[in-house]
Amino acid sequence: MGKKSFALGRSLSDILKDHSTEDINHSPLPEEKIFEINIDLVDPNPFQPRKNFNDDELVELAETIEKQGLIQPIVVRKIHDRYQIISGERRTRASRLIGYKTIKARVFENLEDKIIREWALIENIQRVDLNPVEVAKSYQQLIELHGYTHEDLSKTVGKSRSVITNSLRLLKLPEEVLTWIEEGKINSGAARSLCSDKVEDPKALALRIIEEGLNVRQIEGIIKGEEFPSQNQLPENSSVPEPEKIPNEKQKIELSPDLKNFESKLETFFGTRVQLKPTNNNPNQGTIVINYYSVDDLNRLQELMENH
Repeated sequence: MGKKSFALGRSLSDILKDHSTEDINHSPLPEEKIFEINIDLVDPNPFQPRKNFNDDELVELAETIEKQGLIQPIVVRKIHDRYQIISGERRTRASRLIGYKTIKARVFENLEDKIIREWALIENIQRVDLNPVEVAKSYQQLIELHGYTHEDLSKTVGKSRSVITNSLRLLKLPEEVLTWIEEGKINSGAARSLCSDKVEDPKALALRIIEEGLNVRQIEGIIKGEEFPSQNQLPENSSVPEPEKIPNEKQKIELSPDLKNFESKLETFFGTRVQLKPTNNNPNQGTIVINYYSVDDLNRLQELMENH
């Protein structure tokens, strides 16, 4: 196992503390004071890594804000007579949906673009999951525009250096493949497999992943030259054989629809088979089994956890 990053899990507030007035030569307004600002004067963050916002999630957030109010103020920087979002674009959009005229905000002045990019990236990684391509593009912007090294990024965003490097490798994939990843047609585990040096035609393999519903184990088998049918390739009227029943084995507890849905979400997140196994005497307790099929797959799972 690789060495864990010492900064793993840092929040945006930790990063705010890192940038003192001596470091970036700015004088923030007192942090304990919250301002009520005109929402029409609030502009989006031009360095926002997230390009797509889920409409249903925004509506849900708007309903929550309408019932409970805006619990956490947004963070902005003042530019002349307007305000630019540092953190809180979803909260701002949701507040507009319910017709708020003003919004609570912490206001900073004279913040450099470099700091805004950094804060925006960290805020999204810590609070709302970006897709792998959005994360990689954000890293690349910090490298190209502000001269970050992989080591700098590792310390700044609290991820291991290998996670940064492997994330950036995604950008070498064909543009069409990157679009499929952004659209969610290819999950993060499958996307990392496409970056293998052994994949001669990433686009062709990506199409197979989408059309045949290949999982990470099957993808790795194809890369190694092994071939076996995917679920979509099984002959008509055929089925996956049932596992042999063990005599006197206690009957397996059937998962509730909510648990089945959660199990499916875990499999999508980890890119491999995941099993929820409730205990026989208490269905509210149990174990989670995450399958891996090689050392490379285990390393992939480690990087995935470090990256979140």
